[in-house]
Amino acid sequence: MRYILILLLLSNQLLFGQNNNWSFDITTVKIDGYVFSSLIKTPNDNVILGSHNKTIYFFNDNGEIIKSYKTGGWIHATPNILSDSSVVIGSYDGNIYFFTQTGELLNKIKPGGSIFTEIVESDNKLFFGTNKGRICSYNLTNKRLNVLNVNKLVHGTPRVLSNGNIIIGSNNKEIIIIDKNENILSKFKTNGWIMHSKPLELSNNNIIFGSYDNYLYNITPDGNLIWKFKTGGKIHSSPIETKDGIIIVGSYDGNIYFLSKKGKLINKFKTQKKIISSVTILNDSVVIVGSFDKHIYFLSNKGDLLKTIKVNGRIFSSPVVLNNGNIVFSTIGGEVLFIKPRNNIYSKN
Repeated sequence: MRYILILLLLSNQLLFGQNNNWSFDITTVKIDGYVFSSLIKTPNDNVILGSHNKTIYFFNDNGEIIKSYKTGGWIHATPNILSDSSVVIGSYDGNIYFFTQTGELLNKIKPGGSIFTEIVESDNKLFFGTNKGRICSYNLTNKRLNVLNVNKLVHGTPRVLSNGNIIIGSNNKEIIIIDKNENILSKFKTNGWIMHSKPLELSNNNIIFGSYDNYLYNITPDGNLIWKFKTGGKIHSSPIETKDGIIIVGSYDGNIYFLSKKGKLINKFKTQKKIISSVTILNDSVVIVGSFDKHIYFLSNKGDLLKTIKVNGRIFSSPVVLNNGNIVFSTIGGEVLFIKPRNNIYSKN
């Protein structure tokens, strides 16, 4: 395992935007292979992600690799933390791997098919999608695998809803809600693939998600359309909701859209390339997102530019904000950026 640890003190030439008082120190860790997996953090600020070099990495909050584990296939999926505190992730080798939060292998199982999606847990079952056109559930108690065939590869990110049901999209252009026993409760058909975009559940239990048909949809749990909003490109990123009730999502058209709960445009911010990364909330008034234009954007929750940071690669995965205030991004090219604010960027603007 080779990596290069570089400490960069970010210069004024790399910082521009409206808030010139913000500055950062950046630690960059270079790993081999492309990175499409999004990062997750543990309660004690370890950071975990997978790479197309077939390896899952465990970092501490200073950007040091504390453990790595080689699998037999690309790791495209985002890891997750289960109710027993173990870390779970799927690989293109068909295995699901279970680790401690510091990277010790606990177990692995092989349910069949390359595992594209994040793995979620409901009622002691694991739910995930595969390239075999399957939505799978694996019972952690009796070790049984149940399969729901949807005929197209399942690359949508699943979410466990507040009532324990699971929602997931696939390349059959449908989003599906199933119960914990794999019974289909409702479907909603779009005109495009539903890739990574993780559905957002609102407080009224309605669901918002994006499709490759360029639309952001708001539907009821019964599969009835409430509203849809058209962007200028495919929607791969996951929508989020701010404390003020603003819905934010990025699009392949390079825009970050800010919408009301009724689906009306409040504002949009234009970057120079497509947005695949999902927006992450920094605090009540600031959000952050990465773009294929090799910039990290700090925006107000109303869509105004606050700061940008130029990086060395395109950004596909979504960032995390650690408990200590540091921000962690990764680029497709395999750079993992630990961004430490030099001053207080978390106060309201």
